[in-house]
Amino acid sequence: MSAPLPGVPQAQDPVPTGEQAAAVMPADATVADMRAVARWTIMATAAVGGLLLGGFPLAAIGKVHGLGDIALAAGGLALAMVGVFWAIWWTGEVLTPRFTTLRSLQDPSLADLRAEITAAPELFFGPFGRSVEELDRACRLHTVVAVNLTVRLARERDEDRSAELHRALTAARVNIAHATARRRALVELVHAWQVRGALRRARVQTMLSSLAVVLGAVLFLLATDGG
Repeated sequence: MSAPLPGVPQAQDPVPTGEQAAAVMPADATVADMRAVARWTIMATAAVGGLLLGGFPLAAIGKVHGLGDIALAAGGLALAMVGVFWAIWWTGEVLTPRFTTLRSLQDPSLADLRAEITAAPELFFGPFGRSVEELDRACRLHTVVAVNLTVRLARERDEDRSAELHRALTAARVNIAHATARRRALVELVHAWQVRGALRRARVQTMLSSLAVVLGAVLFLLATDGG
């Protein structure tokens, strides 16, 4: 590394490209896959709802007699439809756009991701620290270095000194690119983890709503058999 430049924060040598390969899941592809699963779930649930509201109740309505059977049949259909709408609601949460920042990493639902990061911070932050705060400081530092070097370079008339400033500016810009790439990849990972959590909750709620649909169908069948 060359001697420090007066009046400019010390620039670090550019990080080797090989050190930038973080063991991070392909967030964009993962989110797309999870949302595809959510869309398929919604379509399947909507198909069940269409069946419940379609010909099945109309075909059996003639077998319902008396206020008790009518109430039982109506309650069964209502319960089944609540189950369908409940499943669609929770699955739709997976498809809802999210505003994600690095502060989102502190969400209680992301405790497992924080544990992964704490266990191997170098995979997520590389040479730019061991926490989100240190990564942010690195981004700001290299940006300040690049700005100051640009100002110095515009005023410098000595060729040798200009060449030295050029090298330092190139190193600062490379570090800015690497640090911001790390930060962007971490934000994308946090976003993917949020969608993953929403999909897991939707699966549980869909299972519970399926029980409601089955119970509603059973109540409706009991009402028709009672006729």
